[in-house]
Formats: sequence, structure tokens, C-alpha cells
Amino acid sequence: MTIKIIFMIKNSVYLLLISILFFSCVKERDLTKNTVVAHILSQPDGLHPCNDNSVMRSFIFNYTQKFIVGMDLESLENIPVLSENLAEISEDGLSYTFKIKDGIKWDNGEPFTAKDVEFSTKATLCHLTNNAQIRSNYSTVIKSIQLYDNDPLKFTMHAQGVHVNNKIIIGGITMMQKSYWDPNKILDKLSFDQIISRNFTESEEISDWFNAFNHADNGYQPEKLVGLGPYQVDEWVPSQYITIVKKDNWWGVNSESIYDKALPDKIIFKIIREDASAYLALKNQELDATTSVGTVKLMKLQEREYFNKNYHSEFKDRYAYNYIGLNMKPDGIKNKPFFIDQRVRRAMAYLTPVDEIIEVMVHGKASRQAAQISHLKSTYNDTLKLIPLDIEKAKELLTEAGWVDSDGDNIRDKVINGEKIKFKFKLSYMTSPITKEIVLMIKESMYKAGVVADPTPMDFSLFYKNAQDHNFEAMLGGWGGSASYSNPMQLWHTSSWASKGSNFCGFGDAASDALINLANSSLDSAAHTEALWKLQARIYNDQPYVFLYSTKNKIAIHKRFDNRNTYFERPGLMLNNLKLNSEL
Repeated sequence: MTIKIIFMIKNSVYLLLISILFFSCVKERDLTKNTVVAHILSQPDGLHPCNDNSVMRSFIFNYTQKFIVGMDLESLENIPVLSENLAEISEDGLSYTFKIKDGIKWDNGEPFTAKDVEFSTKATLCHLTNNAQIRSNYSTVIKSIQLYDNDPLKFTMHAQGVHVNNKIIIGGITMMQKSYWDPNKILDKLSFDQIISRNFTESEEISDWFNAFNHADNGYQPEKLVGLGPYQVDEWVPSQYITIVKKDNWWGVNSESIYDKALPDKIIFKIIREDASAYLALKNQELDATTSVGTVKLMKLQEREYFNKNYHSEFKDRYAYNYIGLNMKPDGIKNKPFFIDQRVRRAMAYLTPVDEIIEVMVHGKASRQAAQISHLKSTYNDTLKLIPLDIEKAKELLTEAGWVDSDGDNIRDKVINGEKIKFKFKLSYMTSPITKEIVLMIKESMYKAGVVADPTPMDFSLFYKNAQDHNFEAMLGGWGGSASYSNPMQLWHTSSWASKGSNFCGFGDAASDALINLANSSLDSAAHTEALWKLQARIYNDQPYVFLYSTKNKIAIHKRFDNRNTYFERPGLMLNNLKLNSEL
């Protein structure tokens, strides 16, 4: 198989020519060919198997990589993928034993073994790897990987403590071929204890290996963009497209699992940032699949007979949500203590026109939820009621909290520590047309109660830094999600506020921390769910967030393919399972 990647082309005329040729080729493509053209909004930052962490990377990895365990997208149950079994769990809940399927091979014909699992885990856990964001998911969970001399396909993951995610945590680590990445067995010289405790001398040999391993080119060089999945990267034209092709003689070709099927011969990920361009591409049948076209554009297409004739389309719920975060522990100097009182925070919820925002900004294609856990999950506390827009109730709460209009200027004020403070707070948000409009709607609604939301736009880097530093008064943010259990430690534990984690608002105390610890360590399903329900109720009552909505996924799939199944889990469809219609 010929593999090529085209990188930076300085000659703009040549680049334009390539673009024209590609797009014209797609427009005139033979719809009987078994090639899927899929729309993505941007290219990955890279495809390094260990270091890169972009959403687009995960889209590609769905097809080029395989993991020890995964998830059945229909039942949302865990399933073995590279392993024969789900984990055999020890009585103390600290040891998880797996047996790798026989016959799994790397592209060079070498067998995939437990030694590859050990190497991949060490590389992921070591602080010398440029993957801090990824490593944080595993460094406090995994203790070691145990190998067995009498069985190269068997391994046991030992955990640092009892946690509900222990049985699937290894499934998040991308497998890497040890003989390729570490032929001199450098990582064999470091034990798991040394890696986790960082208690080892960084020799020149070790430094050189990690420098080579971390090199950015490893995320772009085609010979290194391989995995255990049915597809391999074939061509990458930056800002234009990424092509993956079905491997010859792939080890899983005879699998009965739909997750192993590689039916399209080729998948082209076409990068289209502009919504209007994506709309035209769908209109002209230049795309076979998308989850990234804008809401308005898809709704407009659904009104067209020719589109409905050629495409299946739908709006599908997903696990992500948007929120307004309220700083419960401001410094009182740069950021005023507007939201230290629970009554004020609840008033903000009553003042936020969530239903209107959903109707106007996303045309009704969103769902509300009252808590931090998605309403799609069985652990969602459905006894919590959505907070309606209620200006009068908000006024009552603000007055009870001592915020009144003492000088008749239609803005509430309060004397705090001897200083008269006007209720005019900074509402930070990441710059974009839609978030700007949402903030203006929030501002207009809140002013009816004598509260001024001052829109404060900023780019992502500054927004995120300020959030981590707790340098804000209120912020318009959002979180992704999945069907898997989301550890509440990072978002809601007090340690995460102190360590500049993702508990931006300063929520929590010993009691809420205890609920988090109980939810994480309860292997009994009922006890686990009860702890999560109580945590949701506590967050609901304390109101560190005003929960806004979860936008629906926008999905379109060409009808020249069968097996058009869609899912709540990102990215919402499985391109590898699309089967060319036999009637074509």
C-alpha cells in the first residue's frame, strides 16, 4: 500500500490547484464506489498514539486503533475488543486480569502481546511523555501491569485503589508496538513504582528516548500512524483532507462484531470549517456523512425533497452540556463577591432564559437537564426539577440576600465590608457569534431584575487560564461527555479547586467530597447510584452552575449506504460499518 502525506506547501497557486482538483474530483465521483467521504470541522493536532488529544484525533482513531475493552454503542455495556474477556476482578477490587485474543497482529506481522500493553501503559504514565492531560486520567488509578511467563497473552492490571472505572480504565490507553517504539527496551529499565513516584534518575539514555518518542513528527509520519484497527492513514493534505484505507489481510476481518467490520474500502475525512460550504457539499452530494453541519443548515436541507431522497438525517441527543459557572470563592479584589450567597446563585438560575435561548439560538434542537450528569444516563437524578425563568422569584431572592436598588438607578447594590458594590458582574465567554448572542440574551433578561451582566469576550487560552486561576466572576462554559462513567473528582472535588483543576467555581466541602469518594469506590451499583444522586442534589441546591442545555448532534448519512445506525455516543455514527447498497 502506498502511503503519503503532503505537508506545508508554500506555493499558494499549487495549493489552490490541489484543492480545485480534489473538490472537482469529489463532485464528479462515482457514487457506486465503496468510498465514504465524511465531513469534519478541523484536522487533528496530530496523530501521535500517546500524546495528541484532540477530538478530531479520536475520530480517526475510531478506525485506525483498537483498544483492550470498549463499549457497545447500542446497549452502552462494556465489551471486550482486543481481549477475550472483560476483566476478572479480584475479591479486594484491586486486580483486573485480561486475556488477549489469539491471532491479533501488528501490520508487520508480529503478534500483539501483553508486553505491548505493559509498554503502552508505562509510556502513558511517565511524566516525561508530553501528554499531561491524558496522563491525569490514569496516573492516580493504575499501579502496575503484571505479565505471565507462561502466557504472553495474559496480563493483570493492579490498581492503586478501588474505583468503579478500574475495570475499563485500561481501555482508554492507545496500544503501541513495543518492538517498534522501544527496540532497545529503555522503558524496561524503569519500574512502575519509579514511573508513578517519579523516583528515578533521568539519564542521558532515558532523556534521549523520550525526546525521540515525543517528537512532533511522530504524529504525522505515515509509517508511525499505524495501529491495530482495520484502517491505516494513506494521505494527509493539511486543511484539506485525511484519507484512510482498509488494510490488506487485517487480523479481525472474520470477526462477527459490527465494531470490527471494515466495509468501505476508503474513508476520506474532508475538512470543511465554514457552515455554508458544508451545506453546499451536502446539497451537491459531495459528502456521505456528517455530524458537523450547523443546525439551521440541516433544518433547511430537511425541507428539500431531493435531500431527503438521498440522505437519512436526524438530530440526536448527546452527553455534552453548556453552563454558566458562578465563582463562589472570589478574591474580593479583582473579582467581587457577587455569588458567595446561595440565594444569589439560585436567582441567577431564575434569571436565565434557557428555553428562549434554546428556541432562538439552536431552534429547539437541544435538551435541558437539571444536573451535571446527562439525562440520558441511568444515574441521572430525575427528581430534580428544571428551574424556570421567573423574574419575580429572582427579585425576592436578591432582596433577601441584601441586594437592593438603594439609589434608584435600576441597578441593585449592597454594602460589603464597608464598600457599596453595584451588581454589575463580568460574564466571561469564548469569542464566537453564537456565544455573543447568548450572552446578550442573558444580559437583557438579568437587567429586568436590576442585575447587569457585563459581556467579557476572550480567546480560548485566556478563558481557560482565568478559569483555572479562579480569575472570573461568571463564565459561560461547556463540557463534553460520554456514556462511560465520568469521575466527578476533577469537576467537583475540593482538591480540584485547590490544585487548579476543573472545579473552577469553588464548589464543595467535606460532605460533598465524601459523596464523590463513595461514588468512585462503590462497586455495588445501588450504592454507587445513590451517592451520585445525592451529589447531584447537593450541586443542584448549591447552584455553582446554571445548567443551560445539551445541543443535539446533527447527523446526515447518504442512503447509498446501509447500516446507517446512529448513537448518543460521540461521534454519533460508525463509518466503518457503512455497507454500500447492493442495488447500486
